[in-house]
Amino acid sequence: MKVAIVLNCGTPIVRKISADKVICCDGGYNVCPVPADVILGDFDSLTLPDGVEATVVQHDPHKNASDGELAVYYARDEFAADEIVFYGVLGGRYDHTLCNFAIMELACDLGISKVRAEEDGLNIHYVKGSFDLTTQKGETISILPYGGNAIVTCSHNLEYPLEDLLLTGADSRGLSNISLGGKVNVNVKYGGVLVFRYIKK
Repeated sequence: MKVAIVLNCGTPIVRKISADKVICCDGGYNVCPVPADVILGDFDSLTLPDGVEATVVQHDPHKNASDGELAVYYARDEFAADEIVFYGVLGGRYDHTLCNFAIMELACDLGISKVRAEEDGLNIHYVKGSFDLTTQKGETISILPYGGNAIVTCSHNLEYPLEDLLLTGADSRGLSNISLGGKVNVNVKYGGVLVFRYIKK
C-alpha cells in the first residue's frame, strides 16, 4: 500500500500525487491538490469546511508528537503501508524541516520499506541497506548521514565513489556527487542516510 502524507508546508504542492491513500496533516489539507482520504491533526492551522468526505482524525493539541509523526503511525496501523511518500517536507519553518527528516527515519524504522519525499525538482530518500535509484546523467546526488554516523560500502554510477566510507554529521564528504547516468546503487552497511536527487529537467 502506497500512502501519501501531505504536511503543512504553507505553499501549494506542485508535484503530482499518486498514491493508494492520501493523508493530509492539518493545514496540509489547504495545499493538497488531490482529495484527501484522511485529515489528521489538532486543527490549530485548519478550520474544516462543511461537507468534507474524508475521515477526520482529531488529536488533542497538548500531544507529544507532531501531526506528521502521528500520520506515519496511522499509515502503518490503518493502511498497512509499505511505501510512504511525503509532500511538503521542505518549506515553512527550518525546525519543521529537521523534524520532518526525523519522521522519515521513523517510518523506515517502523518497517516501511520505501520512504521518500517529493519536492519541486527534488526527491529525498531515507535509506538503510541497499538502495537503487534511477537517475539521468549529470544529476546532483548528495548522500548525507542522518540519525548518527553511517558507513557506505559502495556507490555504483557516481562520479566520486563512496567505498567503505564513514560519513559523520561533522563532515561534508557525501555532498554534491554527480550521477554518471542510469541506475545508481548505494549500499549503507551501518546507520541511515538521506539521499538527495536533484531531478534534471
